[in-house]
Amino acid sequence: MKTLLLTIDAWRADHASFMPGSVGEHTPNLDRLAAEGTVFSQAVSHGPATPYAFPAVFTSALPLDYGGYEELSADRTLVSEALSPNGWHCVGAHANPWLGEKYGYGRGYDDYRDVGEFGLPGLERGRQFLLENFSLDSPVYRAVQSAYRYVQGPLRMVTGDAAEIEVAREALDDARGDTFVWTHLLEPHAPYTPPKHHREAVGVPETDTTPSQLVTRAQHDPESFSEREREVIRGLYAASVRHADEKVGKLLRAVDDDTLVVVTADHGEALFEHGQVGHEPALYDELVHVPFLVRPPDGANADVVEEQVRHVDIAPTILDYAGVEAPDSYQGRSLRPAVEGEGIETADAISEVASSPTQPGRLDPDELQVGVRTPARKLIYTADGIEGFDLDADPGEEAPVTDLDGEEWADLHAALDERLDSIDVADTGGVERDDDVQERLRNLGYME
Repeated sequence: MKTLLLTIDAWRADHASFMPGSVGEHTPNLDRLAAEGTVFSQAVSHGPATPYAFPAVFTSALPLDYGGYEELSADRTLVSEALSPNGWHCVGAHANPWLGEKYGYGRGYDDYRDVGEFGLPGLERGRQFLLENFSLDSPVYRAVQSAYRYVQGPLRMVTGDAAEIEVAREALDDARGDTFVWTHLLEPHAPYTPPKHHREAVGVPETDTTPSQLVTRAQHDPESFSEREREVIRGLYAASVRHADEKVGKLLRAVDDDTLVVVTADHGEALFEHGQVGHEPALYDELVHVPFLVRPPDGANADVVEEQVRHVDIAPTILDYAGVEAPDSYQGRSLRPAVEGEGIETADAISEVASSPTQPGRLDPDELQVGVRTPARKLIYTADGIEGFDLDADPGEEAPVTDLDGEEWADLHAALDERLDSIDVADTGGVERDDDVQERLRNLGYME
Protein backbone atom coordinates (compact mmCIF):
# COMPACT_ATOMS: atom_id res chain seq x y z
CA MET A 1 0.00 0.00 0.00
CA LYS A 2 1.08 3.59 -0.61
CA THR A 3 0.05 6.69 1.31
CA LEU A 4 0.62 10.28 0.20
CA LEU A 5 0.20 13.09 2.70
CA LEU A 6 0.28 16.40 0.85
CA THR A 7 0.35 19.59 2.89
CA ILE A 8 0.14 22.99 1.24
CA ASP A 9 1.44 26.09 2.98
CA ALA A 10 -0.74 29.12 3.80
CA TRP A 11 -3.75 27.85 1.82
CA ARG A 12 -7.11 29.42 2.61
CA ALA A 13 -10.23 27.24 2.76
CA ASP A 14 -12.06 29.62 0.44
CA HIS A 15 -9.34 29.21 -2.21
CA ALA A 16 -9.87 25.46 -2.59
CA SER A 17 -12.51 25.10 -5.30
CA PHE A 18 -13.69 21.77 -3.89
CA MET A 19 -14.64 23.40 -0.58
CA PRO A 20 -18.20 24.73 -0.17
CA GLY A 21 -18.33 28.52 -0.47
CA SER A 22 -15.02 28.83 -2.30
CA VAL A 23 -14.16 31.84 -4.45
CA GLY A 24 -12.95 31.17 -7.99
CA GLU A 25 -11.91 27.96 -9.72
CA HIS A 26 -8.30 27.90 -8.64
CA THR A 27 -7.65 24.18 -7.97
CA PRO A 28 -8.83 22.05 -10.95
CA ASN A 29 -6.35 19.23 -10.31
CA LEU A 30 -7.33 18.91 -6.67
CA ASP A 31 -11.00 19.20 -7.65
CA ARG A 32 -10.61 16.03 -9.74
CA LEU A 33 -9.02 14.27 -6.78
CA ALA A 34 -11.83 15.43 -4.49
CA ALA A 35 -14.36 13.93 -6.89
CA GLU A 36 -12.96 10.53 -5.90
CA GLY A 37 -12.98 11.10 -2.15
CA THR A 38 -14.36 12.91 0.86
CA VAL A 39 -14.15 16.64 1.51
CA PHE A 40 -14.31 17.85 5.11
CA SER A 41 -15.84 21.33 4.96
CA GLN A 42 -15.21 22.16 8.63
CA ALA A 43 -11.57 21.23 9.13
CA VAL A 44 -9.48 23.11 11.67
CA SER A 45 -5.75 23.60 12.11
CA HIS A 46 -4.45 23.74 15.66
CA GLY A 47 -2.13 26.66 14.95
CA PRO A 48 -2.03 29.75 12.71
CA ALA A 49 1.41 29.21 11.15
CA THR A 50 3.73 26.35 10.24
CA PRO A 51 5.65 25.92 13.55
CA TYR A 52 2.41 25.99 15.55
CA ALA A 53 0.40 23.72 13.22
CA PHE A 54 2.65 20.81 12.30
CA PRO A 55 3.11 19.17 15.71
CA ALA A 56 -0.58 18.23 15.64
CA VAL A 57 -0.49 17.08 12.01
CA PHE A 58 2.30 14.59 12.65
CA THR A 59 1.85 13.60 16.29
CA SER A 60 -1.91 13.93 16.93
CA ALA A 61 -1.23 16.06 20.01
CA LEU A 62 -1.81 19.77 20.51
CA PRO A 63 0.96 22.30 19.78
CA LEU A 64 1.59 23.31 23.39
CA ASP A 65 1.65 19.76 24.75
CA TYR A 66 4.94 18.02 25.56
CA GLY A 67 6.85 21.24 26.12
CA GLY A 68 5.52 23.09 23.08
CA TYR A 69 6.44 23.46 19.44
CA GLU A 70 9.99 24.87 19.37
CA GLU A 71 11.29 21.33 19.13
CA LEU A 72 9.30 18.08 18.97
CA SER A 73 9.69 16.22 22.25
CA ALA A 74 10.80 12.58 22.13
CA ASP A 75 7.58 11.88 24.03
CA ARG A 76 5.65 12.70 20.86
CA THR A 77 5.30 9.92 18.29
CA LEU A 78 5.36 11.06 14.69
CA VAL A 79 3.21 9.11 12.26
CA SER A 80 6.45 8.15 10.50
CA GLU A 81 7.77 6.71 13.77
CA ALA A 82 4.63 4.61 14.13
CA LEU A 83 4.81 3.33 10.54
CA SER A 84 8.53 2.61 10.25
CA PRO A 85 8.78 -0.27 12.78
CA ASN A 86 5.84 -1.90 10.99
CA GLY A 87 7.74 -2.26 7.73
CA TRP A 88 6.84 1.01 6.04
CA HIS A 89 9.37 2.93 3.96
CA CYS A 90 8.95 6.63 4.81
CA VAL A 91 10.02 9.55 2.61
CA GLY A 92 9.57 13.25 3.43
CA ALA A 93 10.36 16.36 1.40
CA HIS A 94 9.79 20.03 2.21
CA ALA A 95 11.22 23.49 1.66
CA ASN A 96 10.08 25.20 4.87
CA PRO A 97 12.86 26.03 7.37
CA TRP A 98 10.51 25.48 10.33
CA LEU A 99 10.40 21.75 9.54
CA GLY A 100 14.09 20.89 9.80
CA GLU A 101 15.47 17.66 11.20
CA LYS A 102 17.06 19.57 14.07
CA TYR A 103 13.55 20.31 15.38
CA GLY A 104 12.64 16.61 15.43
CA TYR A 105 10.61 16.35 12.24
CA GLY A 106 12.88 13.84 10.51
CA ARG A 107 12.34 11.03 13.00
CA GLY A 108 11.11 7.76 11.52
CA TYR A 109 11.96 8.66 7.91
CA ASP A 110 14.28 6.62 5.71
CA ASP A 111 14.74 9.66 3.48
CA TYR A 112 14.00 13.17 4.80
CA ARG A 113 14.98 16.14 2.65
CA ASP A 114 14.91 19.88 3.15
CA VAL A 115 15.01 21.09 -0.44
CA GLY A 116 14.61 24.77 0.33
CA GLU A 117 18.26 25.77 0.01
CA PHE A 118 20.30 24.46 -2.92
CA GLY A 119 17.08 22.56 -3.51
CA LEU A 120 17.24 21.91 -7.22
CA PRO A 121 17.63 18.26 -8.23
CA GLY A 122 21.18 17.03 -7.81
CA LEU A 123 22.41 19.93 -5.69
CA GLU A 124 21.59 18.69 -2.17
CA ARG A 125 24.75 16.57 -2.01
CA GLY A 126 26.77 19.62 -2.97
CA ARG A 127 25.19 21.60 -0.16
CA GLN A 128 25.98 18.83 2.34
CA PHE A 129 29.61 18.82 1.17
CA LEU A 130 29.83 22.58 1.74
CA LEU A 131 28.24 22.31 5.20
CA GLU A 132 30.63 19.53 6.20
CA ASN A 133 33.73 21.40 5.05
CA PHE A 134 32.93 25.10 5.51
CA SER A 135 30.98 27.14 8.03
CA LEU A 136 27.86 29.04 6.98
CA ASP A 137 29.80 32.28 7.40
CA SER A 138 32.80 31.20 5.35
CA PRO A 139 33.53 33.12 2.14
CA VAL A 140 33.40 29.85 0.18
CA TYR A 141 29.89 28.92 1.36
CA ARG A 142 28.60 32.47 0.91
CA ALA A 143 30.04 32.73 -2.61
CA VAL A 144 28.44 29.45 -3.72
CA GLN A 145 25.17 30.42 -2.05
CA SER A 146 25.10 33.77 -3.87
CA ALA A 147 25.89 32.15 -7.21
CA TYR A 148 23.14 29.57 -6.71
CA ARG A 149 20.54 32.22 -5.92
CA TYR A 150 21.55 34.16 -9.02
CA VAL A 151 20.93 31.19 -11.34
CA GLN A 152 18.09 29.56 -9.38
CA GLY A 153 15.27 31.01 -11.48
CA PRO A 154 16.70 30.10 -14.90
CA LEU A 155 17.68 26.63 -13.64
CA ARG A 156 14.13 25.95 -12.40
CA MET A 157 12.80 26.90 -15.82
CA VAL A 158 15.05 24.22 -17.33
CA THR A 159 14.56 21.47 -14.74
CA GLY A 160 10.81 21.97 -14.33
CA ASP A 161 9.11 20.87 -11.13
CA ALA A 162 9.86 22.04 -7.62
CA ALA A 163 12.30 19.68 -5.91
CA GLU A 164 9.80 18.57 -3.27
CA ILE A 165 7.38 17.46 -5.99
CA GLU A 166 10.13 15.55 -7.80
CA VAL A 167 11.20 13.78 -4.60
CA ALA A 168 7.61 12.73 -3.87
CA ARG A 169 6.95 11.56 -7.43
CA GLU A 170 10.12 9.52 -7.45
CA ALA A 171 9.25 7.91 -4.11
CA LEU A 172 5.77 6.94 -5.32
CA ASP A 173 7.08 5.64 -8.65
CA ASP A 174 9.81 3.57 -6.97
CA ALA A 175 7.64 2.15 -4.16
CA ARG A 176 7.89 -1.64 -3.97
CA GLY A 177 6.17 -2.20 -0.63
CA ASP A 178 4.30 -0.25 2.01
CA THR A 179 5.41 3.34 1.45
CA PHE A 180 4.50 6.59 3.18
CA VAL A 181 5.33 9.83 1.35
CA TRP A 182 4.86 13.28 2.83
CA THR A 183 5.58 16.40 0.85
CA HIS A 184 4.98 20.02 1.81
CA LEU A 185 4.45 22.52 -0.97
CA LEU A 186 5.55 26.05 -0.10
CA GLU A 187 3.28 27.80 -2.61
CA PRO A 188 1.08 29.82 -2.14
CA HIS A 189 3.12 31.21 0.76
CA ALA A 190 4.30 34.82 0.42
CA PRO A 191 5.87 36.55 -1.43
CA TYR A 192 3.16 35.52 -3.97
CA THR A 193 5.30 35.43 -7.13
CA PRO A 194 3.37 33.13 -9.50
CA PRO A 195 4.24 32.78 -13.20
CA LYS A 196 2.76 35.27 -15.64
CA HIS A 197 0.22 32.84 -17.11
CA HIS A 198 -1.39 32.39 -13.71
CA ARG A 199 -1.45 36.13 -13.07
CA GLU A 200 -3.13 36.62 -16.43
CA ALA A 201 -5.67 33.85 -15.78
CA VAL A 202 -6.73 35.56 -12.55
CA GLY A 203 -6.62 39.04 -14.08
CA VAL A 204 -4.13 40.59 -11.68
CA PRO A 205 -3.86 44.33 -12.40
CA GLU A 206 -0.45 45.56 -13.52
CA THR A 207 1.54 47.75 -11.11
CA ASP A 208 4.81 49.67 -11.15
CA THR A 209 5.98 47.65 -8.16
CA THR A 210 7.19 44.04 -8.28
CA PRO A 211 4.90 41.50 -6.60
CA SER A 212 7.43 40.71 -3.88
CA GLN A 213 7.90 44.40 -3.03
CA LEU A 214 4.16 44.97 -2.88
CA VAL A 215 3.56 41.90 -0.71
CA THR A 216 6.34 42.91 1.66
CA ARG A 217 4.73 46.32 2.10
CA ALA A 218 1.34 44.67 2.62
CA GLN A 219 2.75 42.50 5.38
CA HIS A 220 4.19 45.50 7.19
CA ASP A 221 1.57 48.19 6.54
CA PRO A 222 -1.69 46.66 5.28
CA GLU A 223 -3.88 49.54 6.43
CA SER A 224 -2.16 51.93 4.00
CA PHE A 225 -3.30 49.97 0.94
CA SER A 226 -5.85 51.37 -1.48
CA GLU A 227 -8.66 49.11 -2.67
CA ARG A 228 -6.91 48.64 -6.01
CA GLU A 229 -3.70 47.60 -4.28
CA ARG A 230 -5.69 45.18 -2.15
CA GLU A 231 -7.18 43.73 -5.33
CA VAL A 232 -3.64 43.17 -6.64
CA ILE A 233 -2.57 41.35 -3.47
CA ARG A 234 -5.66 39.13 -3.49
CA GLY A 235 -5.09 38.41 -7.18
CA LEU A 236 -1.44 37.51 -6.64
CA TYR A 237 -2.46 35.14 -3.86
CA ALA A 238 -5.12 33.49 -6.02
CA ALA A 239 -2.61 33.11 -8.86
CA SER A 240 -0.17 31.54 -6.41
CA VAL A 241 -2.85 29.00 -5.44
CA ARG A 242 -3.29 28.18 -9.14
CA HIS A 243 0.47 27.72 -9.38
CA ALA A 244 0.42 25.35 -6.42
CA ASP A 245 -2.40 23.33 -7.99
CA GLU A 246 -0.44 23.11 -11.24
CA LYS A 247 2.48 21.56 -9.36
CA VAL A 248 0.13 19.22 -7.51
CA GLY A 249 -1.24 18.03 -10.84
CA LYS A 250 2.23 16.80 -11.81
CA LEU A 251 2.53 14.94 -8.50
CA LEU A 252 -0.90 13.33 -8.85
CA ARG A 253 0.19 11.67 -12.10
CA ALA A 254 2.27 9.35 -9.91
CA VAL A 255 -0.73 8.44 -7.72
CA ASP A 256 -2.33 5.13 -8.62
CA ASP A 257 -5.72 3.78 -7.58
CA ASP A 258 -4.27 1.88 -4.63
CA THR A 259 -2.86 4.98 -2.95
CA LEU A 260 -4.42 6.70 0.07
CA VAL A 261 -4.16 10.46 -0.46
CA VAL A 262 -4.65 13.03 2.31
CA VAL A 263 -4.51 16.72 1.37
CA THR A 264 -4.72 19.72 3.66
CA ALA A 265 -3.14 23.10 4.45
CA ASP A 266 -0.96 23.61 7.49
CA HIS A 267 -2.83 26.90 8.05
CA GLY A 268 -4.63 29.65 6.16
CA GLU A 269 -3.69 33.19 5.21
CA ALA A 270 -5.05 36.63 6.09
CA LEU A 271 -5.75 38.90 3.12
CA PHE A 272 -6.45 42.16 5.00
CA GLU A 273 -8.86 40.55 7.48
CA HIS A 274 -8.28 41.70 11.05
CA GLY A 275 -5.61 44.14 9.93
CA GLN A 276 -3.02 41.79 8.51
CA VAL A 277 -1.66 40.14 5.40
CA GLY A 278 0.07 36.87 6.20
CA HIS A 279 -0.25 34.68 9.27
CA GLU A 280 1.05 36.40 12.37
CA PRO A 281 -0.23 34.87 15.62
CA ALA A 282 -4.05 35.07 15.70
CA LEU A 283 -6.82 32.47 15.78
CA TYR A 284 -9.43 33.79 13.36
CA ASP A 285 -10.90 31.48 10.75
CA GLU A 286 -8.93 32.90 7.82
CA LEU A 287 -5.93 31.30 9.57
CA VAL A 288 -7.30 28.11 11.16
CA HIS A 289 -10.17 26.97 8.91
CA VAL A 290 -8.39 24.88 6.26
CA PRO A 291 -9.08 22.75 3.17
CA PHE A 292 -9.08 19.01 3.83
CA LEU A 293 -9.81 15.99 1.65
CA VAL A 294 -9.19 12.25 1.80
CA ARG A 295 -9.08 10.06 -1.33
CA PRO A 296 -9.11 6.43 -0.14
CA PRO A 297 -7.53 3.53 -2.03
CA ASP A 298 -9.71 2.67 -5.05
CA GLY A 299 -11.57 5.96 -4.58
CA ALA A 300 -15.07 6.55 -3.25
CA ASN A 301 -18.22 8.40 -4.14
CA ALA A 302 -17.64 12.14 -3.79
CA ASP A 303 -19.01 13.32 -0.47
CA VAL A 304 -18.87 16.40 1.75
CA VAL A 305 -18.78 15.89 5.52
CA GLU A 306 -20.01 18.93 7.43
CA GLU A 307 -19.12 17.72 10.91
CA GLN A 308 -16.01 19.42 12.30
CA VAL A 309 -12.70 17.55 12.13
CA ARG A 310 -9.18 18.54 13.16
CA HIS A 311 -5.57 18.07 12.20
CA VAL A 312 -5.06 15.70 15.15
CA ASP A 313 -7.29 13.30 13.19
CA ILE A 314 -4.81 12.99 10.29
CA ALA A 315 -2.24 10.63 11.81
CA PRO A 316 -4.83 8.24 13.29
CA THR A 317 -6.55 8.08 9.89
CA ILE A 318 -3.29 7.20 8.12
CA LEU A 319 -2.48 4.51 10.69
CA ASP A 320 -5.99 3.06 10.45
CA TYR A 321 -5.64 2.51 6.70
CA ALA A 322 -2.14 1.12 7.26
CA GLY A 323 -3.39 -1.40 9.82
CA VAL A 324 -1.10 0.05 12.50
CA GLU A 325 -2.31 0.67 16.03
CA ALA A 326 -2.30 4.33 17.07
CA PRO A 327 -0.05 5.25 20.02
CA ASP A 328 -1.71 6.01 23.35
CA SER A 329 -0.49 9.62 23.07
CA TYR A 330 -2.69 10.31 20.03
CA GLN A 331 -5.59 12.62 20.79
CA GLY A 332 -7.43 12.43 17.45
CA ARG A 333 -9.68 9.80 15.91
CA SER A 334 -9.60 8.01 12.58
CA LEU A 335 -11.77 9.59 9.90
CA ARG A 336 -12.01 6.35 7.97
CA PRO A 337 -15.63 5.73 9.07
CA ALA A 338 -16.62 9.13 7.65
CA VAL A 339 -14.75 8.43 4.40
CA GLU A 340 -16.59 5.11 4.11
CA GLY A 341 -19.97 6.76 4.51
CA GLU A 342 -20.63 6.19 8.20
CA GLY A 343 -21.64 8.97 10.56
CA ILE A 344 -19.13 10.94 12.57
CA GLU A 345 -19.66 13.39 15.42
CA THR A 346 -18.45 16.97 15.42
CA ALA A 347 -15.41 17.40 17.65
CA ASP A 348 -14.49 20.66 19.37
CA ALA A 349 -11.27 22.08 17.93
CA ILE A 350 -8.54 23.74 19.97
CA SER A 351 -6.19 26.18 18.23
CA GLU A 352 -3.38 27.79 20.15
CA VAL A 353 -0.18 29.76 19.99
CA ALA A 354 2.20 31.35 22.49
CA SER A 355 4.54 33.46 20.38
CA SER A 356 4.74 37.11 19.36
CA PRO A 357 4.89 38.52 15.83
CA THR A 358 8.42 39.76 16.47
CA GLN A 359 9.68 36.41 17.80
CA PRO A 360 7.88 33.80 15.69
CA GLY A 361 8.27 30.23 16.83
CA ARG A 362 9.61 31.25 20.25
CA LEU A 363 7.55 30.25 23.26
CA ASP A 364 6.44 33.19 25.39
CA PRO A 365 3.86 32.60 28.17
CA ASP A 366 2.78 36.25 27.99
CA GLU A 367 1.66 35.76 24.37
CA LEU A 368 -0.69 32.82 24.99
CA GLN A 369 -3.79 32.62 22.78
CA VAL A 370 -6.24 29.71 22.86
CA GLY A 371 -9.32 29.26 20.71
CA VAL A 372 -12.12 26.70 21.00
CA ARG A 373 -14.26 26.27 17.89
CA THR A 374 -17.39 24.50 16.74
CA PRO A 375 -18.87 25.09 13.27
CA ALA A 376 -21.31 27.55 14.88
CA ARG A 377 -19.32 29.36 17.55
CA LYS A 378 -15.84 30.22 18.72
CA LEU A 379 -14.21 31.52 21.89
CA ILE A 380 -10.74 33.09 21.79
CA TYR A 381 -8.68 33.71 24.92
CA THR A 382 -5.87 36.29 24.90
CA ALA A 383 -4.16 38.34 27.57
CA ASP A 384 -6.82 41.01 26.94
CA GLY A 385 -9.71 38.70 27.80
CA ILE A 386 -12.13 36.38 26.02
CA GLU A 387 -13.94 37.12 22.78
CA GLY A 388 -16.77 35.07 21.32
CA PHE A 389 -18.08 34.89 17.77
CA ASP A 390 -21.28 33.55 16.25
CA LEU A 391 -19.84 31.96 13.10
CA ASP A 392 -23.25 31.44 11.53
CA ALA A 393 -24.25 35.09 11.77
CA ASP A 394 -20.73 36.55 11.58
CA PRO A 395 -18.43 34.22 9.62
CA GLY A 396 -15.85 37.00 9.22
CA GLU A 397 -15.55 37.36 13.03
CA GLU A 398 -15.99 41.11 12.85
CA ALA A 399 -18.53 41.60 15.67
CA PRO A 400 -17.69 39.94 19.00
CA VAL A 401 -20.72 38.70 20.90
CA THR A 402 -21.33 40.90 23.94
CA ASP A 403 -23.14 38.31 26.10
CA LEU A 404 -21.22 35.07 26.47
CA ASP A 405 -23.14 33.81 29.51
CA GLY A 406 -25.88 31.99 27.63
CA GLU A 407 -26.33 28.24 27.80
CA GLU A 408 -25.19 27.90 24.18
CA TRP A 409 -21.71 29.04 25.27
CA ALA A 410 -21.38 26.83 28.34
CA ASP A 411 -19.68 23.85 26.69
CA LEU A 412 -17.16 26.09 24.92
CA HIS A 413 -16.31 27.87 28.19
CA ALA A 414 -15.78 24.49 29.87
CA ALA A 415 -13.53 23.28 27.06
CA LEU A 416 -11.54 26.53 27.12
CA ASP A 417 -11.10 26.39 30.91
CA GLU A 418 -9.97 22.78 30.72
CA ARG A 419 -7.39 23.58 28.07
CA LEU A 420 -6.07 26.66 29.85
CA ASP A 421 -5.66 24.62 33.04
CA SER A 422 -3.60 22.00 31.18
CA ILE A 423 -1.17 24.37 29.45
CA ASP A 424 2.21 25.09 31.00
CA VAL A 425 4.17 27.36 28.68
CA ALA A 426 7.82 27.54 29.63
CA ASP A 427 9.97 30.48 28.57
CA THR A 428 12.69 28.30 27.06
CA GLY A 429 14.96 30.97 25.67
CA GLY A 430 14.55 29.40 22.26
CA VAL A 431 16.01 26.52 20.30
CA GLU A 432 19.12 27.68 18.47
CA ARG A 433 18.64 28.50 14.78
CA ASP A 434 21.62 28.68 12.45
CA ASP A 435 22.18 31.63 10.13
CA ASP A 436 20.85 29.67 7.15
CA VAL A 437 17.48 29.09 8.83
CA GLN A 438 17.28 32.69 10.02
CA GLU A 439 17.88 34.00 6.51
CA ARG A 440 15.30 31.68 4.96
CA LEU A 441 12.71 32.78 7.53
CA ARG A 442 13.42 36.39 6.62
CA ASN A 443 12.95 35.56 2.93
CA LEU A 444 9.52 34.11 3.75
CA GLY A 445 8.50 37.25 5.65
CA TYR A 446 8.57 35.81 9.17
CA MET A 447 11.38 38.04 10.41
CA GLU A 448 12.88 41.42 9.57
